[in-house]
Amino acid sequence: MFVFFSFFPLLPFKIKGLPVFVFACFAFFVFKKKEKKFDFIYLINSLLFILYIGSLFYSENIQLGLSLLETTLSLIIIPLIFTLYSGYKKTAKTILREEFTFKYIYIISSFILSILIFIISFQYGNYISTKIELSKFLSRLNTGFFWINEHPIYLSIYLSLSLLIIVSIFKNSKIKVLLLVIGLFQFFILLLLSRKGVIISFLISSILLFLITQKRKKTGLLFIMFFFLISSFFVFKFTPDTIKRFKEVFDIKSYNKVEKNSSTSVRYGVYNCALEKISESLMIGYGIGDVQNELQDCYKSKSKVLVSENLNSHNQYFGILLSVGVLGLIIFIIPLVINLKLFFIRKDYLAFSILLMFVMFMFFENILDRQSGVILFSFLFNFYTFKNYSLKNNE
Repeated sequence: MFVFFSFFPLLPFKIKGLPVFVFACFAFFVFKKKEKKFDFIYLINSLLFILYIGSLFYSENIQLGLSLLETTLSLIIIPLIFTLYSGYKKTAKTILREEFTFKYIYIISSFILSILIFIISFQYGNYISTKIELSKFLSRLNTGFFWINEHPIYLSIYLSLSLLIIVSIFKNSKIKVLLLVIGLFQFFILLLLSRKGVIISFLISSILLFLITQKRKKTGLLFIMFFFLISSFFVFKFTPDTIKRFKEVFDIKSYNKVEKNSSTSVRYGVYNCALEKISESLMIGYGIGDVQNELQDCYKSKSKVLVSENLNSHNQYFGILLSVGVLGLIIFIIPLVINLKLFFIRKDYLAFSILLMFVMFMFFENILDRQSGVILFSFLFNFYTFKNYSLKNNE
């Protein structure tokens, strides 16, 4: 049943929900074969969605609110599926075997995705005589390539997860050379996509995972430096725009005025408005349907660029505060903290690193407001909760 999620990076945007549907069908079968009591503890991961429903009562734009609830439906469906699954006897050995299959197929899917991205990059330059025109290249990815239509941020998230899995299995793998080649290529594509927040989140999580699982710390650090330098060399050589995007962060001009061609400048403007609006309705927010209208009202007084782009808060925590206030944010964070602790105590360091990476992603993107992010997050979060909680109870 998990194998369908391993193809997630290659699925067209319109059918991203297919793995959830298949998973739900399997859960219905499990429900009919129920052998023991359900473990309702997994439903704690769905409390944010319940608060979103409640916020409709003080939202003015009900239609938009319902649309956003439909997008985030995985936040409650997937925990519910795992709750049903808990009523069917499944050995720890089988669970681990399914995870093993998921990991390797997901790496292959992400590798194919990185090849497709690499092929498209040749339409905007080449790697011998010219540079890659980064802005046009990224715009093309966003508007669609082959059968895929995905924002570069989510493409980067798919590759980051694959790389994290490679780091976790590398030590005990019999195909180290192949994994190294695949990893280097995917990391090159990740840098080529130049999503600053995703790259930073991945680097912190992967280095932490590598050092935790690596007995020879000095050797591990040298390997990480080699891996990073080789990939960075090719990106910086052929896409100087990537360097420019990182330099923006340290340029004081990025914080003086909103400039359309500066992602750092745009984010700074968005965050200013988000914080301003949060302070005006801190306790309960504005309701899931009214957040964008409130941001747009602020954008009108700040910048025409922000108004025309109609941007969300670009920070999941700000988005939750704007929707359901401080209570909502606390209720969202509590399961994250509980599970991070569970994964670490259980020594499931991959699960710990994946969740940590998503926690950091959310500082830079509203990944729960788009199918591509919310489905992947909800599945991984709840699967590893289920795995570790089940194994803990079976001991």
